[in-house]
Amino acid sequence: MELKGLLKRYESLKAEREEKIGRAREEYLRRVRVLIREILDGLDELDKKEPPVNVDPHLLKIALRERKTYVSTLRRILESVSSMEDLGRKLGELSKLHVGHGRYLLAIFERDVYKINRLLKELGELYTEYSAEMAKLKLPEVDPGRTFEEIEKTRKEILELEEELEKIGERISELEMAPANEDEMELISRQKESLEVKVRTLETEVRSKASKLQKPLKRMRLPEAAPFLRDSSYAVEHPEEFLKLVKKVRSNLDGKSRKAADWILKNFPAKIEELQMVKAELSRIKEREAELMASSSGRLRELESLRRRAHEIEDELKKLHHRLEFLEEELQRESEVLRALLEREQQA
Repeated sequence: MELKGLLKRYESLKAEREEKIGRAREEYLRRVRVLIREILDGLDELDKKEPPVNVDPHLLKIALRERKTYVSTLRRILESVSSMEDLGRKLGELSKLHVGHGRYLLAIFERDVYKINRLLKELGELYTEYSAEMAKLKLPEVDPGRTFEEIEKTRKEILELEEELEKIGERISELEMAPANEDEMELISRQKESLEVKVRTLETEVRSKASKLQKPLKRMRLPEAAPFLRDSSYAVEHPEEFLKLVKKVRSNLDGKSRKAADWILKNFPAKIEELQMVKAELSRIKEREAELMASSSGRLRELESLRRRAHEIEDELKKLHHRLEFLEEELQRESEVLRALLEREQQA
């Protein structure tokens, strides 16, 4: 209840401040437009002003060229300002013109340029004043209401997962009570996972070494290399043809490609033999696993799936509990900031 009260007071204060900010922005923009109008009038005067007599023609030519650039550039920038944000973005360009107007232009039209520069300086000072006023009026962004909603959502997710985990635990207990070749099945599962990892490791090693020959073989444009170039797994699936191909091109290779070919010729037969043996063992393990699975009518499959899901839920719950702890701390911090802000405004 206290949080709702704080939020209501904050929203009321925020609406009040936004109204003040809107009025202040309009007032500053009005003053900016007056200044811009003065500068544009000054530019018109400068553009139409006749240069003094007895000026060196060469210097006059440069000065008139500088005047044309100065007037057109400054007019373009100022006429594009339609808001205080526009002015803020254009201040950098205006600052460059403030000091980069050209010395010959200044020498011949000194009074006019100084008048425009003074107005440009006032424009910059006005924007600085505006920025300070906006910073003073703007409230810090705090949103404990959103954080509270996130906390409630997170608690609901935790409760739902805990209920699911409890049901999974009950079902696992039921399945474990039924007679089955569970010990053997677990052993088979571990062996299969180990063998699958070994197969992937061997295949990755072999294909990685073989793939180093793809670029040089592509350059050689050998027809018999086409299947390998399409897919490096060709080396694993057709080791004899691949070795024959490597022997054929070895003398044409150099550097890293030659080293890769030498490694393949030396180690490839043994690696392929080992891979085939591991695959044969894996196939045998899978057959036995299928027999056990069939004999237990899918009970062990369900157990494995349930245990995997239980681990997933436990991991999710850890993350959610960490998130809940963070959100509760964030809510406490935001509430304190909000309370201090409202107290400070009340005293002001």
